[in-house]
Amino acid sequence: MGLHALPGLAQTLPAPAPTAPSAPAPLRVLLNDVAPYTLHGDPQQRPGLHHEIMHALSRQADLPMSMNSALYVRLALGLKDGSADVVVGVEGPELEALATRVRPMHGFKFVVIAKKSAEIRSVAQLKGKLLGVARGAFYDDSINNDDSIRKYGLTDPFQGVRMLALDRLDAVISSDYLLAYALKQPGLDSSLFDTPFAVNEKSYVIYARKELSAEIVSRLQRAMDALQKSGQIERILRSYQ
Repeated sequence: MGLHALPGLAQTLPAPAPTAPSAPAPLRVLLNDVAPYTLHGDPQQRPGLHHEIMHALSRQADLPMSMNSALYVRLALGLKDGSADVVVGVEGPELEALATRVRPMHGFKFVVIAKKSAEIRSVAQLKGKLLGVARGAFYDDSINNDDSIRKYGLTDPFQGVRMLALDRLDAVISSDYLLAYALKQPGLDSSLFDTPFAVNEKSYVIYARKELSAEIVSRLQRAMDALQKSGQIERILRSYQ
């Protein structure tokens, strides 16, 4: 029997259920996998400095994020191969050309440390020396562009400080945050090392892949501005110092 023989049937059929809006896919965030930016098995259950800041940013911007960490050199690769939407890296020419600059996260100093016996207390005294560096990091023209300073690529400054203690390196360069943690390694005699000297002041910056929508970038910018203004970023930084 056709529908024309059942008057009013169309009015009695249930209306289709409304389609729920799909949740936005989490932003894929890639962070430096080294303490204190990323912590593994921390007794206080802290995820790490950059993880905490990005979690706060996720809440403030109301944008879900999926956090992962990798060696520093992998951050730029994550943007290049499309496996990351957002990375937190040291400001420098590669990331500036590769990605959209969202906002600075926090400042820090690049410092060089050597053993007291080496008497290395300036960049000029690094000429002809073997300097432990992070792969992919840009420190300063006076170091990166000076071929007379020999560079040894490190997995992280923890390895560098151990090699320095064994006289396998002449000096190590790192951020002041990283170096402070590296010098706390068990079995390390900190009395062997000279006072670190500063080379440059930089910022860790939030970078987004260039294909990320302007609306998402703007939400991240407004949220970061709000976190900075409220003092929340500074409170997180102090908790890791």
